[in-house]
Amino acid sequence: TRREVLDGYLRNRAIDLGAKPINGLVTEVQVPEGAAKYKIMYSDYSTKKSGKGEQSSLEVDMIIGADGANSRVAKAINAGEYAYAIAFQERIKLPKDKMEYYEELAEMYVGDDISPDFYGWVFPKYDHVGVGTGTVINKNTIKQYQTAIRDRAAERLAGGKLLKVE
Repeated sequence: TRREVLDGYLRNRAIDLGAKPINGLVTEVQVPEGAAKYKIMYSDYSTKKSGKGEQSSLEVDMIIGADGANSRVAKAINAGEYAYAIAFQERIKLPKDKMEYYEELAEMYVGDDISPDFYGWVFPKYDHVGVGTGTVINKNTIKQYQTAIRDRAAERLAGGKLLKVE
């Protein structure tokens, strides 16, 4: 999934259905007692070109924590402790003949060189591929694991241009 495309689609769909977009950063969530509303404090960057956002707040009936793997919302509402993985991905634009290989498939790699507890991948993303790996238990060596996945897939990635590191 190309998150930038999916996120944009979901955001636009919500706006079409009446949601008001806010360019902001959640700083605190007050969890209500009983049927009271949640109070969200945030830095509002909607009218700012640079610098600190204006401190604002909202009272809402419901919160959807769609703010990523290290969710501030999940932490604020004590959604629970969980072991989370760290992932490393490179987006690579391949030559057309190399990209054709990935039109109908994705690759997954396993092995301790790739990750002791996760997998490596080469996933097609429309006009490029995402090449990555992750780990929960050995986060300090994520770049070493990323080198290993690139080495394993080197023949099919030859001639590719790095677009982005995530």
